[in-house]
Amino acid sequence: MFQPLMRQVNELTIDTEQRLQGVMELIFEKAISEPNFSATYANMCQCLLRFKVPAADKPGETVPFRTLLLNRCQKEFEMEEDGDEVFEKKQKLLDVSLVCLCDELQETKRKAQRRSLGNIRFIGELFKVKMLVKKTMHNCIVKLLKNHEESLECLCQLLSTIGKDLDLETAKPRMDQYFSQMEQIIRERKTSTRIRFMLQDVLDLRRDNWVPRRGDQGPKTIDQVHMEAELETHHEQIKVQQQLMSKKDNRCGGPGGPRPAGEAQEHTDENSTKTVQSHHLIS
Repeated sequence: MFQPLMRQVNELTIDTEQRLQGVMELIFEKAISEPNFSATYANMCQCLLRFKVPAADKPGETVPFRTLLLNRCQKEFEMEEDGDEVFEKKQKLLDVSLVCLCDELQETKRKAQRRSLGNIRFIGELFKVKMLVKKTMHNCIVKLLKNHEESLECLCQLLSTIGKDLDLETAKPRMDQYFSQMEQIIRERKTSTRIRFMLQDVLDLRRDNWVPRRGDQGPKTIDQVHMEAELETHHEQIKVQQQLMSKKDNRCGGPGGPRPAGEAQEHTDENSTKTVQSHHLIS
């Protein structure tokens, strides 16, 4: 895919700022609408770094491709920060015509979220090919690290993409601070179960030295989240039951007073067998 695309681009006559802007916009829109190909489009941008064209409104000066691209990424990132105001305005319109606008509102929100995730992933891939500096990445993380569902999802996407490259000894204090805030967000339980699981996955990824346990499978589905939540609840119930049984045995040795040593051992073995069977059923 990459080589044919580059041949098509190289065959174009790109000699004005308007044409270079058009090429950049095309690549940018494709990159954020097709996140799975972010790495390909980032490599394409790296190959286009050599392009410079005369500035349209400044005689004698040139406009490089890199400047146009980074300005576009920054503009998109700032637009995302204004997304809350757009959402509130549409919410008021929903009161006037709830039935007609409900589907439109949800679709607008989904599109904005897809664009946000696509843009964040593309920014991460640009950093990996050394088109962006670490300072820019740290600024992005600080802006995304807040109790906002969409921002936290983008944060998880960004850290999964570039965390290994940022987590160096020189940046350890800052990285420790980010992950401390993520742990606090999980403990506060103010976000959805899905987001808490995503945050925990990133925490586990760092703990495992950024080596994925199951490969890059992307965000969990709703069914997976519900299943994991049910399993977690089931495990907690079993722990409580075992603790109650243990306290009861310690207090009175079970019905009929303390058991002989042999009977107590037999009772312990029986409980161990039941616990193992319960874990097998859960698995």
